[in-house]
Amino acid sequence: MSLINLMIVDDHLMIREGLTTMLGDCEDISIVGTCGDGDEANLMARKIQPDIVLMDIKMGATNGIEAARKIINEHPEIKIIFLTVFEDSEFMRQALQAGAAGYILKHISKEKLIDSIRRVHLGEKIIDPTVFNTIVTDYIKLTKTPNIPEKTMVQTVQFTPREKEILFHLTKGMTNKEISVVTHLSVDTIKTHLRNIFRKLNVKNRSQAINHGIKYFNSLSFN
Repeated sequence: MSLINLMIVDDHLMIREGLTTMLGDCEDISIVGTCGDGDEANLMARKIQPDIVLMDIKMGATNGIEAARKIINEHPEIKIIFLTVFEDSEFMRQALQAGAAGYILKHISKEKLIDSIRRVHLGEKIIDPTVFNTIVTDYIKLTKTPNIPEKTMVQTVQFTPREKEILFHLTKGMTNKEISVVTHLSVDTIKTHLRNIFRKLNVKNRSQAINHGIKYFNSLSFN
């Protein structure tokens, strides 16, 4: 298991110290530096070149998103994970556009935080599943049309909350592995949910499920 050199950036000393203590007993994670604002983060990243920067968004004159852009521009090999309290999809959009590899919320458990750091180090992208509801709401607003659609079979389908989440990710063109990452479920579990979704929609393949899924989420905007 390769060592992950991690830098922590947060304007609250208590958060920095807490994360350092929390992650300090992980054999494969080494805290190589901590700092409290975006400007200092740029200088420190340039000096120590960590594998991953775990960073807050709202910080002083230079926020985390601006700092991430500068760090990634100079050192594209450095991966940025935002650890924040903001569930707002606009912050997440800006973070991902800046090149972030992860966007997770501060109420995440120690185990899931460590797992997220390891996954990002392996090249995966992580989005906190609790941001899902905000994404769905924004997606529905974007796909609204002025004409009320006819009542269709897909509107009567009863999905579980988890099935709705997976169906939404499916409509975005995500693979089973990508859905597994953002939901923190195994690929086999994703396949089981997809079989149930296909059965409820009475479809035989992903393309048909995506088509019905888009109609389903569009219909929600008129309820």
